[in-house]
Parts: sequence; structure tokens; C-alpha cells
Amino acid sequence: MIHYDDTKTLGFDNYQALSIHLDGNFYPPLPSFVKKIFLDAFQLYWAYSIDIEQLQKELSRVYKGGLDQYGFYNFLNDDDLI
Repeated sequence: MIHYDDTKTLGFDNYQALSIHLDGNFYPPLPSFVKKIFLDAFQLYWAYSIDIEQLQKELSRVYKGGLDQYGFYNFLNDDDLI
């Protein structure tokens, strides 16, 4: 498993790292529409177009867990980490 912190040295940007995470760490594999919702929502979040609460609301369309589960905390902006 590639951890988010390792992706910086491997040359991946946030989008690529999250895409790899969604492809490689879930079984059964996530449907493509679920992956798209995650990637689109996180792109808005990384650009500060939405805040963490809006990110969670957008993801809740397809995901009932928290951002502290399944390694998603690795993809949060530094100012949202506790």
C-alpha cells in the first residue's frame, strides 16, 4: 500500500495519490461513479472551493464513513488536521 506521505517523494499529486488509493485499497473495487464523486469532491476541497464539512456532505452521497477511516485523513488539507 502506498501511503499519502510517500506519494510526495514518488512525484504523485493529490489527485493521482487519491486515485491510486481508491483503486488499490478497496475490495471489492469501488464502482467508477463512486471514485469520480470522491475525486471531484476532493479536487474542490484541495482548491478551497468547499470546506471540510461540505466535503463530508458531498461524499455522504456514496460514503457513510468518516474522513478518519480508510486512510482518507491522509488527503486532508494541513489546516484541517488535528
